[in-house]
Amino acid sequence: MRIDSDMGSPDYTIRENVNQVKILGLNFMMRSCLVMILLLLSTTSILLAKSLTLDEGSIYYEMHGKGQAVVLLHGGFGDNRMWNLQFDVLSKDFKVIRYDQLGFGKSSKPQAEYSPVAVLLQLLNQLKIQKAILIGNSMGGTLAIDFALLHPDRVSSLVIVGSGADGYPIPKEDQDRMNAVFSTAAQKGLPEAEELWLAQPMVAVAMSHPASSELLRTMVKDNNSIFRMRFWPIEKMKPPGLERLKEINVPTLFIVGDQDIPVVHSIADATMTGIGGSRKVIIKDTDHLPQMEKPAEFNNVVTQFLKNPQSQKNQP
Repeated sequence: MRIDSDMGSPDYTIRENVNQVKILGLNFMMRSCLVMILLLLSTTSILLAKSLTLDEGSIYYEMHGKGQAVVLLHGGFGDNRMWNLQFDVLSKDFKVIRYDQLGFGKSSKPQAEYSPVAVLLQLLNQLKIQKAILIGNSMGGTLAIDFALLHPDRVSSLVIVGSGADGYPIPKEDQDRMNAVFSTAAQKGLPEAEELWLAQPMVAVAMSHPASSELLRTMVKDNNSIFRMRFWPIEKMKPPGLERLKEINVPTLFIVGDQDIPVVHSIADATMTGIGGSRKVIIKDTDHLPQMEKPAEFNNVVTQFLKNPQSQKNQP
């Protein structure tokens, strides 16, 4: 066995002490980093993105944040991405869930008539969410109202954007304009239908904004199969929601763009009249997609309402 002659020297002792200090310092740094990571994880939530298999098909959803649950319901002009500028902002104070309706985005295509209310209920049950705030745009707003009527114990408040309850008579001119998109898809093809969809008067402002128009065009192109889709996420209730609005007793906020088409304003007003204590905010220089066109103003209005919904209810 070899014994180094300098093992007992003062220099050797100093080197050993220095090495021990370095090791202790490294261990301390590692432990400190671990503690910081654990503290960070305890106060934030990692983005969860996955698909959930339900009776009706596969639903793609994303969840982020902690606290009271907020569910974002998209409309027919896109998918969950229309909430891109709300998802992270709201997740600072809430647990935010956004998902693609069947036939949209990354969710599977519906193979038979189904209940979108039942799909949302299954999603909440799977995520163990007992009660949620529902924020819906266009057809997503109608779904939010239908869900609140059929499952009132599962909703804490509503934010209805460019929308209202089902059952309001749609003027023939507006209905014909919509029907032309679907007939064009069948007769001429999906690219032509895309252009007609993007030319709808209700998204004229959205198409004039460089940022919102780019995403809107992308979403419509990615979802152009909806123009040939047989089963849309529309709840068939009898009587329709418009005739049952007195049953809704949760704080409700309506947000409408001042440039949206007249029938949308009429539907929102008729629905607001039927829900006691509800209120409406009009966002200037926006139309059907105010969350994309003026996100900062939209987010401020929604955040104030969500943090104190009761104080913002109008008197019946």
